[in-house]
Amino acid sequence: MNNFINHKIYFIILLLLFISAGLMGQSVLNEVTGRTWMDKNLGATQIATSSTDSEAYGSLFQWGRDADGHESRTSATSNTTSNTDIPNHSNFILADPDWRSPSNDSLWQGITGINNPCPEGFRLPTEAEFEEERLSWSSNNADGAFASPLKLTLTGARSRMSGQIGNVGTFAGYRTSTISGTTCRVLGISSSSSFMGSRERADGNCIRCIQDENALGMVDKDYGLAISFKLYKNYPNPFNPTTTIKYDISKKMQIQISIYDMMGRKVKSLVNEVQNSGVHSVIWDATNHYGKSVSAGLYLYKVSAGNFQKIEKMIFLK
Repeated sequence: MNNFINHKIYFIILLLLFISAGLMGQSVLNEVTGRTWMDKNLGATQIATSSTDSEAYGSLFQWGRDADGHESRTSATSNTTSNTDIPNHSNFILADPDWRSPSNDSLWQGITGINNPCPEGFRLPTEAEFEEERLSWSSNNADGAFASPLKLTLTGARSRMSGQIGNVGTFAGYRTSTISGTTCRVLGISSSSSFMGSRERADGNCIRCIQDENALGMVDKDYGLAISFKLYKNYPNPFNPTTTIKYDISKKMQIQISIYDMMGRKVKSLVNEVQNSGVHSVIWDATNHYGKSVSAGLYLYKVSAGNFQKIEKMIFLK
């Protein structure tokens, strides 16, 4: 029975590692922010070799539209706005300010959002997530953007008025799911600076997808148990020398918290007991079963509370 359980846990971890790897390795982890992104822009044929690598520019999306062909840099244009979320054609719609009339603010929201063009397990980043990424760069410009784990490029942008693509090799606007009035927020990058700004929804800008952390969670269908237990992200993350895992329990239950390495091997058991309702926390000091310090790197912590299970990532730095 124990062997069956151990094999089940190992299978779950391998499955999550596959998801975390981002569709057969097509993802990259920023160890500073702890977030996983696709390793190239949507529509790009390769990971960038420079900030002006044309093969890494990718497609240019109008805000809220799915990958229906309009994002192609050579797609035809149309002057007719759409009154539905799916225009049913591949033309880039010339309009000011929005390709959809009336606008729909619920597009691109979350992993299950309407018209999410990202691969399974990924979604559009929010403004806050891209800002967190930008602040981790070594310099606040195109050089810093390319030197980052994401290797962002200067893709140019497509005009909502003419359909022409301009500023290729000198500027890029990276889409977010965040809206601001009739506009949407983008990460702008030039050779001299980077900043969060606003663009009209009908403009064409590139997309870099972020992994949706909810895709890593496993929750039993008994939603009552999930409501009875709330898990917070470990803090700090990345960490050195310790990190705290905090959780809330609304009723008495069995709690198990264990640490695993990226090979699926259990490193240490932190909690294995029945606990009363209330706010709880446990500290991991980056040691194994024997009290010895572990190597720097990415680790998983698995939390079980009744039939609720969840696995999260954390990074130990030295």
